[in-house]
Amino acid sequence: MKKYLAGLGALAVAGSLFVSQPGDVMAQENTTQRSEIGTYGLSLLASGELEGRLTPYILGVPKSGNIAAHYTAKSIVSIGLFDQSNLIVKIPDEFKYVALQDEFKRAIKGSITYPTGLGSATHEYTAGDITIYADRIVLKNPKASYIIGSKFSADLSIDYGSILDKYPNIPIDENPSGYSFAAVLSDNAMIDFNLIGSKEGKWVTEETAAIRK
Repeated sequence: MKKYLAGLGALAVAGSLFVSQPGDVMAQENTTQRSEIGTYGLSLLASGELEGRLTPYILGVPKSGNIAAHYTAKSIVSIGLFDQSNLIVKIPDEFKYVALQDEFKRAIKGSITYPTGLGSATHEYTAGDITIYADRIVLKNPKASYIIGSKFSADLSIDYGSILDKYPNIPIDENPSGYSFAAVLSDNAMIDFNLIGSKEGKWVTEETAAIRK
């Protein structure tokens, strides 16, 4: 449960409580779930930026078909003590058939650096931290302690080429405008991206084709 404290006196008390605490890792089923964006509330913890690189998949070319993304954010919550959060990455609709494969979770690697109150710590995501939905990736973060302006930083890699190697007939349509990704830090895995506005991290790829013939 979040604890929000107001006033300088309360802040001083809260400062003495800031100690690092390991995150709880909870195994989750590897069954793909489906969510409907647009029906859930807003529960942002940070305002962030997202950037990245997409390397198109070319049949027979090793290490092709990869998405590398970097997310940075600053807390917009006054104070949080041992708060649980999720890094939520909205994936383009063109990748929905790839995301439906059980192998998709294993294709995701990444880490997050988060505030502990006395500094920062880095957590490597495991399969148990990751839940895949048809429209988003939800990564469970360790519990963090922070004040407004505290920084979070995450790096993710999605090796979708390894899935196309196994299932070469899976389609990923081209997008002349580039593929659109978004990321937010929230305690609500089903946060409505339509309500976030400028506080979400957005990235549109320069590449317009995820598969090159």
